[in-house]
Amino acid sequence: MAYATFDHASKAHDAAYGGVFTRIVATVRLWRQRARDRAELARLTERDARDLGIDPGVISYEASKPFWTA
Repeated sequence: MAYATFDHASKAHDAAYGGVFTRIVATVRLWRQRARDRAELARLTERDARDLGIDPGVISYEASKPFWTA
């Protein structure tokens, strides 16, 4: 009977770590996407920004934010 309890606890432990790992991977993917998006914004010229209907100051602000902030 002790084996079944250990096996059950082990599966629960693995599931908990799997959830943590999944969240870590999702967070890293989000951060990488933000970094790419902000790098792309930084490459826009003032004219490009105005063509898109966006204030260049807003683009500058967004592009300067670190990847870990929304």
